Amino acid sequence: MRLPDEAYELSAAQLGVLARWQITPLVGPDRADRLLRGPGFERLHRGVYAMRGGARHRHRDAVAATLRVGPRATLTGSAALGLLELEGVELGNAFAVLRPPGRRVTEVTFPVRLDRDPGRPAAMLGQVRIAPVADALLDTLSIDPPPRPRALRLAHDRLRWEGRLHPGEITARAAQFRLPQSLRSQELLALDATPATGDGERELGRILGRFDPPPEPQVWVSPHRCVDWYFRALQLGVEYQGAPDHATGAGRRADRVRDDELAMAGIELLYITAADLRSDRAVAARVATALTSRAYELGVGAPRLRSAG
Repeated sequence: MRLPDEAYELSAAQLGVLARWQITPLVGPDRADRLLRGPGFERLHRGVYAMRGGARHRHRDAVAATLRVGPRATLTGSAALGLLELEGVELGNAFAVLRPPGRRVTEVTFPVRLDRDPGRPAAMLGQVRIAPVADALLDTLSIDPPPRPRALRLAHDRLRWEGRLHPGEITARAAQFRLPQSLRSQELLALDATPATGDGERELGRILGRFDPPPEPQVWVSPHRCVDWYFRALQLGVEYQGAPDHATGAGRRADRVRDDELAMAGIELLYITAADLRSDRAVAARVATALTSRAYELGVGAPRLRSAG
């Protein structure tokens, strides 16, 4: 006895997890029970199973919890953001499941909350609803453990840079949900009202995109270090230096530690500030000079700067 192809495809989309309510319409209740109790499945929650074999995804538990709550449940928090392909940012695995009105959920060990906006648009992972980025970011503030402040800033900036989050959007949702002042005073909402570091990164990325070949964005150059842009052939990283992370003494010390660590690995860093970005031509010339110098040092060719037109 095997699953229908539709169920296999759904399981693959849902990180190897299926709920009984999903496959019953395909095979009927009796056959669904026999399949799920067989050796090919592992029970995760009441009515929710994982297919055996294959690597376990880090957010599988969050997906399984959402399926346990049932149809129209919505996953939110750090895990939701992690499933939205937020590259280069580590927010952790914390999550909550938003239950639709009228549905009761008991005997679970994960946080379940009433969905205050069940009609919200959602991304879909198979049949699992994922909260919009503004809502998921807001919910990270009240789910334990919360992400580190710097990781939250990076997530905010990355989403702004990619055009998936807009200024004022988080504040508007906080007001709509009538969040307590203790949450509304968090740094995330302060960032929402200001130009994001990501706006500077976007502008820098536009300039760096004129080089041929262009650098790769958000590259992990060591197990613990990610750079904003990376010219791999030259082992040269370009970092946008935003005020929140670099203007303080602690930020500058952290930069020096990172520079020393990457230098030992043969990687050089070039910092570009918001002040530098006042002149595209000056930034392009500075990067071109650094690339030429590095290429000469390594004995390789330097990327070519295309004309602005």
